[in-house]
Amino acid sequence: MSIQTASKDGILTIRITDDRLVDPALLTRVFDDINAALGKSEEDRVVVDFSPVQFMASSALGKLVQLNKKATEFKVKLKFCGITPQIYEVFKITKLHKVFDIEFDEAAARKSFNKWGIFK
Repeated sequence: MSIQTASKDGILTIRITDDRLVDPALLTRVFDDINAALGKSEEDRVVVDFSPVQFMASSALGKLVQLNKKATEFKVKLKFCGITPQIYEVFKITKLHKVFDIEFDEAAARKSFNKWGIFK
């Protein structure tokens, strides 16, 4: 399986286990697995952990946008974490860093769900 899931304190963490998201068949499988996990989950807060991912094809960005839409359909708050500086640069170039909620690591992502205020 290309992902691992764990639920703790009402937050579902989905960890991508592959280090290279390049092959179209692998990308489809990874995002199908993530969508299935979202569909089965009772949690309304989800962290997608990219820590193992060292390289990601540009086609994965479209899959992430679709994932974001699916999360909205499921009424799930979605956060990404563990994105390498190189991949984050691609997010900045494409302005997707403004679309997605990206935290440094899983602990920061989990903690950010608990923040309250008018700027949240």
